[in-house]
Amino acid sequence: MGQKTALGSLLKAIGNSGQGKVVPGWGAVPIMTVIGLLLLVFLVILLQIYNQSLLLQGFSVDWNGN
Repeated sequence: MGQKTALGSLLKAIGNSGQGKVVPGWGAVPIMTVIGLLLLVFLVILLQIYNQSLLLQGFSVDWNGN
């Protein structure tokens, strides 16, 4: 067995304090859904720029940077 330290006891108390507790209702699902959708839109815009299906003036997408 390992040594018992004050730091270990403190971390164990903090880590197990919320174990098994569930917030009733939807919780953070709406916020995470909005964040996920915004990330999806951002990635689709980047993909369209890379595939040149969304063209920006003065912005070139090539390996040479020309």
